[in-house]
Amino acid sequence: MNAPSEVAAARYGGRACDGARSAGTLGRLLGRLFSFPVFLGVLLFAGAFFGTLAEGKKGGTLFGEGDTWWHIRAGEEILDTHQLPHHDSYSWTAAGKEWIAYEWLGEVAMAAVYRAGSLRGLKLLQLFLTGGMLVLLYAYAAMRCGNAKAAFVVCALAVPVWAVFCSVRPQVIGYGFFLVLLLTLEWFRRGKSGALWFLPLLFVAWVNTHGTFVFGLLAIGVAWACGLRPFHRGEIGNTVWTDGQRRRLEIAALASVVGLCLTPYSTRLAAYPLDIGFLQPLNIASIQEWMPIPTERFLGLVVFGSLLAILIFQILRPFRCRPDDLILLAIAAILAILHIRFVPLFLIISVPLLSIPMARWLPRYDKGRDRHALNAGLMAALALAMGCSVPAQWQLQKAFAASFPIAATQYLQAHPEDGPLLNEYGWGGYLAWAHIPARGVFIDGRADIYERAGVLEDYLSITGLKPGAFGLLEKYGIRACLLQPDAPLSTALAESPGWEKAYSDSVSVVYVRRVIPPETEVPDLAKR
Repeated sequence: MNAPSEVAAARYGGRACDGARSAGTLGRLLGRLFSFPVFLGVLLFAGAFFGTLAEGKKGGTLFGEGDTWWHIRAGEEILDTHQLPHHDSYSWTAAGKEWIAYEWLGEVAMAAVYRAGSLRGLKLLQLFLTGGMLVLLYAYAAMRCGNAKAAFVVCALAVPVWAVFCSVRPQVIGYGFFLVLLLTLEWFRRGKSGALWFLPLLFVAWVNTHGTFVFGLLAIGVAWACGLRPFHRGEIGNTVWTDGQRRRLEIAALASVVGLCLTPYSTRLAAYPLDIGFLQPLNIASIQEWMPIPTERFLGLVVFGSLLAILIFQILRPFRCRPDDLILLAIAAILAILHIRFVPLFLIISVPLLSIPMARWLPRYDKGRDRHALNAGLMAALALAMGCSVPAQWQLQKAFAASFPIAATQYLQAHPEDGPLLNEYGWGGYLAWAHIPARGVFIDGRADIYERAGVLEDYLSITGLKPGAFGLLEKYGIRACLLQPDAPLSTALAESPGWEKAYSDSVSVVYVRRVIPPETEVPDLAKR
């Protein structure tokens, strides 16, 4: 038998070893948490945070985006009724027409945040979406180029563009899902096969949030196809999938496709991107975010400049990349050039590619030279600065009033007889959320339902002062118009007999018809 002293020594010695191992594990964890690459990620988050605040002061993003509000109304109704909509109840021009909430999961999340924190909650959501997505992009770029410093530099250059596009809309969440997908595929390429089985769950959430899930399917399909046969041209080359990798990727892709059917609307959400692409030509041709990118302006310069930089790098000093990188880059560039709304997609594809040649000029991270205490102090200072910079509720209310016709709606509520109302497209979402007017809006950001009902075409004819515009006002029985002061229709009504300016401020103007036509009832547009 062992002597008591030997037993005690073994017992307490074991505990000491366990304690040392625990202390070592904690030390390694803290070392990673306060490492220089993590500090760079926090610095990027802060850059996106303050960039978004600066953009908001110029009237952009959160308070310049009218679609946010009809999304919130849809989410609030789902939370209140525990049912999803199948028909329009927001407008009087398309009332009763078939409409489903294609982005219902994102809308419920937005509504829950608004109920919890009002405008300040929405602003915090916007700030964290913007910063969080940029950190994900940084992580993916660092993984691709193997140099956190290079990834940081290129991501920092993208902050001004990133801040412009990150409003509070389900599509922003969709781009976050796309980044998660790219990270998962990269982990899979590096031998972490277990990460792949997360994809079906990702696609279930994705299809219920936004139609950008099609880019995820595209990325999987391109990666699968490019790994079937070897390809090498200079520095452009791929690694062929092993039989096991290919089977696992095919099973995960098939399970993801099946997951697209797990929605309250069956397969209709999965088919909606096809609806937009082929059945909504007027929406694609007329709404600003679907317009081609202006080549001479900032966004055009960013897209074409990035493409030129990648081409020059690849010609003068070729860098390693895969065929699927170039295929996705070409698709993203074409979409961004044709439609402004896809610029974020282009950034997600181009930034990691640009970080690869950038890594040649910057030294890699050296663990031995890291200063964890300094990193921790700087990260704490950034967190404190961000916390102190979040706008107060009254500041957000002021910014909100500078972007939406809040004062004008008070006039409309006090004069319900001045209707039916024609409203600006960009304000329709806010009016629908505020239930002003009570009978519903003329139009809002749900261009799909208004195009099918013929309302979008008529609205564009009226506001564009096309031949017969005033006849359309008569057709709809319009008795009041809520417009921007510098809108062409506003100028025309100011000079038209029978119309009178009833209210105006720096944001909006209300014109009312004083010569009432014989038929003043709202026309039954369901019979059109």
